[in-house]
Parts: sequence; structure tokens; C-alpha cells
Amino acid sequence: MRLGELLIERNLLDAAALGQALQQQAGNAAGQRLGAILVRMGLVSEPSLYGALSHQLGLPLWDAKEQPEWLEQALTPAAAASQLPAALSRRWSAFTVPADGSLLLIARDPLLPELQEFAQGLAGLRPLHPWLAQSADMARALAKIHDHAAPAAVASNDLRQLAQDAPIVEFVATMLSRGTDQHASDIHIEPAEGVFHVRYRVDGQLRSTESHARERFDAVVSRIKLVSGLDIAERRLPQDGRFSTRAAGIETEVRVSVIPSVHGESVVMRLLPKTAHRRFRLDVLGFEPDHLAALQASLAEPDGIILVTGPTGSGKSTTLYAALAATDTATTRVLTVEDPVEYQLPGITQFQVQSDIGFTFPAALRSILRHDPDTVMIGEIRDPETASIAIQASLTGHKVLSTLHTNDAPSAFVRLIDIGVEPFLLAASVRTVIAQRLIRRLCPHCATPVARETLPASVRKHAETLGLAASDYAGREPQGCPECDNTGYRGRTAVHEVLAVTPGLRAALSGGRISDHEVRQHAQPGFRNLSQDALIRFWRGLTSVAEVIALASSQAELREPI
Repeated sequence: MRLGELLIERNLLDAAALGQALQQQAGNAAGQRLGAILVRMGLVSEPSLYGALSHQLGLPLWDAKEQPEWLEQALTPAAAASQLPAALSRRWSAFTVPADGSLLLIARDPLLPELQEFAQGLAGLRPLHPWLAQSADMARALAKIHDHAAPAAVASNDLRQLAQDAPIVEFVATMLSRGTDQHASDIHIEPAEGVFHVRYRVDGQLRSTESHARERFDAVVSRIKLVSGLDIAERRLPQDGRFSTRAAGIETEVRVSVIPSVHGESVVMRLLPKTAHRRFRLDVLGFEPDHLAALQASLAEPDGIILVTGPTGSGKSTTLYAALAATDTATTRVLTVEDPVEYQLPGITQFQVQSDIGFTFPAALRSILRHDPDTVMIGEIRDPETASIAIQASLTGHKVLSTLHTNDAPSAFVRLIDIGVEPFLLAASVRTVIAQRLIRRLCPHCATPVARETLPASVRKHAETLGLAASDYAGREPQGCPECDNTGYRGRTAVHEVLAVTPGLRAALSGGRISDHEVRQHAQPGFRNLSQDALIRFWRGLTSVAEVIALASSQAELREPI
């Protein structure tokens, strides 16, 4: 009987769930086994899976708690002569134990032909008895057998071999597939004493999901380094790399950062699915109609600076790419300077900053301005020199798009003045500043209506100030269901603060240094701060009032926060 049929017969799985898993298996380039996919999808627990495998294969299942003496026996000097070499033991997730004139082979997959052949050689004339073992039991056993608590215990040439072994390749492929399935933006691999943790950032929040025994950590990190083109032997310095893969059927670009820590190398993989190109349209980024019209008007001008501000991970790059995608590249020349280039756009020439050889933002800008561009996108204005060149470019007939790290739109002017830009130059060059944040979107499958009368008084007051009609109210609150992993939220949407440079603001800037409060006083009629824009999303049923209040709390310096 096949494994899927056996699990259904044991009431551990239904036909629909099996169909989902088989579909995943068919689209999995790494060739994962059905059992691993079922466990990864959370459809079957590992103990249930191995119980079924034990029945299907007719093999006994080793339980580390019930039979700890076998592990102790494997550690004795008498067992050393018939023990698997460390590298092969890790490769096959297996170990051997001499017992009563026979040799026990305990493994995650004891029927692997190459493992069987090698173990039979160790057994000699003794009978060889294969036993199944769950991943968690095996990981703890191998960590103890090979004393693998120290992060630098494996030589680099061994790591290179281990990094290409099937269990490690499968482990990394599973991580990437799980991250893609959950729409994670980042995967964190965090070493600790005796274990390592894998966490996924979903909708802006880290989810603690997996802990693993330390024995495979070095090989996992080495696998990631290997495919990213990094130096496996270098564990003292930070390294950055990237690779392309197909995870859960989706072509994905993966950016890798490796940094040494007290317990070993910490790894973060940023997932950039190729399907994200479909988001590069301004009309699908969540702009309110008045905000979208203001941005499009600025983009239609032949020169001037458009800035997008916000913290890391707030969607600034996506907004810039969407603005570039709206540019007519058939009749204009568009060049970008980025660090790194996150997505490659058709019809646009993109340059990657390489600071180690002197190709910095300022150096790149000076070069590309001799390339006859109409529009220039600068990944980030980080220093006075970059800011100065950007302003000069805008004043000489170029359209310039860039980002800044500020808390809100008015602070962008204060920030640029602080790094040495003259206020009158800002008055002459800047057209529009957009502040942006991402807030969680309610799960459409489980969100339930919330009565307007139960809302906090401050929320009702600001809704009235914004002119939000009671008849348009569609507020909802999160509940949680399997579709959203019981969080109540699924995906994120952007909220914006769009500040156009009005004649009044231009005059104030021409008069000298200005505060963010003064900038706000000269904003265009109808200017909304971030939390007010978020309140509109709540009123329409897209997000929760808790998300609006959390955003307002982080924007406490703004006038009249919610």
C-alpha cells in the first residue's frame, strides 16, 4: 500500500489534503519526498508519518526515550570499529550499534542502497538490522555521537562535501519552499547554544516556527554559502551574496547576508519572487485617488526631485520601481544607481554600487550624468555629496527619484538641511515627498464586522474630521483561521503621506532653515498624515483599528495623532 493511502486508512489524512501535497510534490524542483512535504505543510505530524512508514516498510521505529541505551552503546570504544565515519553518518542521518552478535543500522532512511551497502561492509558476517528514526531523535543522537556543539568543528573541505549531500540540499530547499508558501519576505537562521532556529518574517512580523539540533547547522550554512558564491571557509567576516532558485513553483531571487555571531554565523535570506514584477504599477499600490493624482502630476514634469521616505522594509523600492515602470522608456532614457539592484526592469539601465572598488553612489552619479539620462533613480541619499549631485542633476533638467530614511514627509526637508543642503536649493528642486508604511491587511476569510459605536472616541473623532461618512463604514476586526495561520491578517497594504511643494512651502524654504512643523503648516489643502490615511483603510474594512492605533502610536510626534 502506498504511503498516502496508508495515511488515509489510518485517518491521519484526507484525500483533499493528499491531493494538495501531491500537487506540491509535482511542482517541487528539488524532488522532495511525499512524507517530507506532508510534514512541511503541517498535514501530518512527524511521529504519525514515521509510524505509518514503520508499518509500510515493515521496519521497527527507534524511540530515543524508550531505548536510550542504544545511543550510549554507540558511544562505547567497542562500537567505534563498526561505526559509520562522521561525514557519512551526517550525510545519511544514520549511526550503527553492535548488539547481541548483530549490527543495528538506525537511520532516517535505512533502506538507502548506498547506506545499506556500506553498513553491510561494517557488519561483515553479522546480521544487519535496519531501524527507522525520526529527524529530531536522529539529530540529537548525531550531535551527541559526533560532539557537534562547537560551530567550527567541521573542516571546510568536509563542509563543502556535506553541503552537497541530499539531506542538506533538501533541508535548504524545504526552508525556501516554506518561506515562499507563507509569502515571507525574509528567512532568519539563528544559531544558539546546542540548537539553531529558523524564523520567517511574514507581513512584517517574525514567526518562530522551527528549532533544530546543532549538528547540521554548519552544513546548512555552507550549503547557502555555496549556492550564493560565498567563501565557505571564511567565518570571521560578514559576507553578502545572492542566488536564483525555484521555490514552491515560483522563480525567486534570494539575497543572502551572513554575519558571524557568538554562537556561529547568523544568516538572513531575503526572498524576492519574480512574480513581484506584477506589483510595479502605481494603481495597485494602495494610493488614495488624490495621492495618486499628485504623484502622477509630479512624474509628468520633466525635472525635479521626488523622494520616498520611510524605514527599511516599508516598500520604498517597490514604489520607486512602479514610478519608473510608469515612465515612457521608448522616448526617454532612464538610469538607476542601486545598492543592491533588487529587481531588473525592462527598458531601464541599472547600475550596481560597488563601494569596495570606489564605485560609490556619488561616483556612479557623476558617471551616469554623462550618459545623457532623462530620469535618474538613486537607491538612497545617504550623504551630502550624493544629495548635492542629485539636486544639481534636477536643476539641470533631469528628473530624479530617490529615498530617504525619515519618519514622515516633512522631516525629509529637515534631514537634507541637516546634512548640509541649502534650503533654497530644496525649494528649487524638490517637487513631492511621499512617506510610506506597510500595515497588515485583514484576512478576507475570517474578519468580522465591528460596531462603529464600540470604537475608541479618538478614532471616531478623527473619522469625523476626515469627513468619513457613517453610511460608508465597513470596519472589521481580525479573528484567525487556517487561511491566515490563525493571525487574522493576510498580506499588507501601503499607507501614504504625500506632500507636494506648494508656493507657500517654497517661499518658506527660500527664507532659510525650517522645522518639520513649519513644513506641515505650508502643506497643500487636504494633506493627511500616515495614521489618518490608515484610518481610511480601516473605514473601508481593509485593516483593523488595532493596526491604525499602532501606527499612530509610532507617529506620536505628528500633530493630532489618532
